[in-house]
Amino acid sequence: MASVTDPERHADLITLQRRVHALFDELDAYTGEDRQGMRERVRQAAAEKEAALYASGLVEEHGYFLASQDLHKAARAAAQHTSPAAAQD
Repeated sequence: MASVTDPERHADLITLQRRVHALFDELDAYTGEDRQGMRERVRQAAAEKEAALYASGLVEEHGYFLASQDLHKAARAAAQHTSPAAAQD
């Protein structure tokens, strides 16, 4: 099945999703006292991404599940293409 997330057209969505992934990674590694504050940062980033996903029309056109899953895949692919390890290959 073809991707519903176009890397050029939906670059802003991919950036937001990558930010959410990064914040979840930070939360997983976080050992500080204010874990609730860190969770709130993640929640706000995820809410911003969700609002942008709906505003893009992808959810209306393809349904939430497909639009969301495809965005996750596109963000992971973009991360692989821009990571220092990917540049060395």
